[in-house]
Amino acid sequence: MTLHSSSYIEALKKGIRGDLYHDPLVLGMYATDASIYQIMPVAVVCPRDEADVVQCMKVASAYGVPILARGGGTSLAGQTVAEAIVIDFSKYMNSILLLDDKTVVVQPGVIRHQLNHFLKPKGLEFAPDPATSSRATVGGMVANNSSGTKSILYGKTSDHVIELKVLLADGRIIRTKALSAEELQQKLNSQDEDVDLYKGMMHITLPLQQEVEEHYPKTMRRVGGYAFDDYLTSGCGDLNRIIIGSEGTLGIILEATLKLVDLPKCKGLSVVQFDQARDAIRATTTMVKYNPSAVEILSRLLIGYSRKNIETAGMCGFLKGEPDSIQIIEFYGNDPVELQNRAEAMHADLKQQGYGYAHDYYPEGPTYHDVWGIRERGLGLLLGEPTDKKGVPVIEDAAIPLPHLDAFIADVVEICERRGVGVDYYAHASVGVIHIKPILDLRLQGDIDHFKVIADEVFQRVKYYGGSWSSEHGDGIVRSGYLSAFYGERIYEGFVKTKELFDPGFLLNPGKIV
Repeated sequence: MTLHSSSYIEALKKGIRGDLYHDPLVLGMYATDASIYQIMPVAVVCPRDEADVVQCMKVASAYGVPILARGGGTSLAGQTVAEAIVIDFSKYMNSILLLDDKTVVVQPGVIRHQLNHFLKPKGLEFAPDPATSSRATVGGMVANNSSGTKSILYGKTSDHVIELKVLLADGRIIRTKALSAEELQQKLNSQDEDVDLYKGMMHITLPLQQEVEEHYPKTMRRVGGYAFDDYLTSGCGDLNRIIIGSEGTLGIILEATLKLVDLPKCKGLSVVQFDQARDAIRATTTMVKYNPSAVEILSRLLIGYSRKNIETAGMCGFLKGEPDSIQIIEFYGNDPVELQNRAEAMHADLKQQGYGYAHDYYPEGPTYHDVWGIRERGLGLLLGEPTDKKGVPVIEDAAIPLPHLDAFIADVVEICERRGVGVDYYAHASVGVIHIKPILDLRLQGDIDHFKVIADEVFQRVKYYGGSWSSEHGDGIVRSGYLSAFYGERIYEGFVKTKELFDPGFLLNPGKIV
């Protein structure tokens, strides 16, 4: 059976209640995501319910056709494009099923903004906050282990998942949650249909404990490969640690039970403006001492685009002069006076060290929202600029220990400038993640060559500084090929065995991670 046969299309037509598309127009729409890649799917299904998803899996298995779960398509690494049956959960399976105290149960197609709009009157929120959260679905966030601007405070999505309902490649539906040592032992002695997964993962990971300790980066942010480190730390009783961040390669998320946090009573932010980008990076170590909820850096290029864009030009009144970079430092708390005092103490510290030429504090209000409005629109501004060369995602997702961040960024700039390539940057300086992108036109062979060489050279610098090759954007297509070199052959072999355990037919989002 080939992927171009119509037999599986007929089987899908007969078996599902939801929408099925296989015309070139719709397939073309789903051939791209927010990454640089374009791969035409073989069909698109918008399932009405779980029964439709199960039927899609049955058809995929029967005809040997790959299957790809997709939410908002906001992936920057190419996770959500494949020559496969694409299942788009965002149209129908987007319900909030249950709210109980500080937990919520949702379907995978719920958009993060939609969920938090529902939670806000109750004083609660789902904390992980990717910049694309007005489009990103919870299912996609779980599959990618997303984080965002507040990760210094709230961590990653994996820190907020209590339980998952997952469809496996063989048609089984399992529920996964953290098990105590006693519960794990009961599981291993049981006849439960998922006991093979617990035994299999222990068999794969326990012999690798020393390699995992040696090769997994110690940065706050890491989502590359399968999370053997988190799984071993959990005592091997939490399969969520393997499924979260697996990019749809091990199972399809049908439902998620999430932990919620209280909304902060007070918010405020400082904007510190710099003549030199390296000073902005160096100042991060001082900023994080004042317990911010976020530290975000914006480049001269992004500031320039913001000033001339019709939507954001009116938001730029807080800018002073022509900064080479700005840092946005946000504070949460219960007392507005305490927040301002903390910000002003930070300003005094920065001034004493000669960092920045303008230091301003804004409590939550119009200017506060203008500043965050520019940050949230940053990626769109960079991609929407009508130029042939754009900042492309390839090396942008490295996380570097803060003491080495300045040196790493200097190395990246030198690597790019040596090839005559400019760079742009923004994002989460607080956790050592600055999304630095080479500015290229990937329609030109010369720039494709630059792309490959820059990626290889920067990869070596990430390893040298003890960083993570992927901090939040995942492996997808762009970084999966580096995993063996990053973690070593034995750990990579463990990734392959994990894939074989959950998906022996290699039908789930093939080519990603493994």
